[in-house]
Amino acid sequence: MPDPAEGYQHVQERLIAVVTDPATALQTRVPACPAWSVHDVLAHHTGYVADIATGNFPEFAEGQSILDGWRDDGVARARDAMTARQVTEREDRPLDQLVAEWQKSTPALLELLRGPRPDAAPFGALTGNIALNDLVVHETDIRAALGLPRAAESPALSTALAGYGMGLGHRIRALGLPALVLSYAGMERTIGDGEPGARLRADRHELLRVMAGRRSREQILALDWDGDPLPYLDVLSEFGPVETATTD
Repeated sequence: MPDPAEGYQHVQERLIAVVTDPATALQTRVPACPAWSVHDVLAHHTGYVADIATGNFPEFAEGQSILDGWRDDGVARARDAMTARQVTEREDRPLDQLVAEWQKSTPALLELLRGPRPDAAPFGALTGNIALNDLVVHETDIRAALGLPRAAESPALSTALAGYGMGLGHRIRALGLPALVLSYAGMERTIGDGEPGARLRADRHELLRVMAGRRSREQILALDWDGDPLPYLDVLSEFGPVETATTD
């Protein structure tokens, strides 16, 4: 299994090189995060890592599970309030301060990635993995917004794919849907329990973009399916159905 801490650091260094390039326009809008600029996306992720380091997650009540954001409006509102706060708190900070805060807060995150603590606030053992998933997804968001090619696959991509797959399994089981087989890189992974109802073939990148809410219904239906994809359309993304197509 890839080392998630090493994987996170690799993508972090790669993205810092992009955003600190003098040619990067930080106010470029990010289509995958329509209300945000590149600076805003960086502020959000930096804020999440800083919140881990300080234990600052005031939006979430005890007992709320981030895995239920797709069906629990209270969790979805808390998540949106958290990300909005992270951006607002840093909207006037220059890039060098954002990067410095991110790097200063990273050791606390790496500790969680090396040995998850069930009591880590606010999402237990998921707290660190959420940060890795978030970084992998937002790296692609930012590169696409800046017109840069997709980054080379890294071990962090596989780790993030496993993390999003776990969330998808939670949703499939919660609704009592047949299992879904994901086929990629010559491998198959069964998500859910029992006899599969469908199979989806795509590469790692595409599957991750689907589960991270970066593909529309039309884009998902155009993928390589065996069986009926319709029962899964509303749960493939952890954010629910997506209407806006993306091109990354």
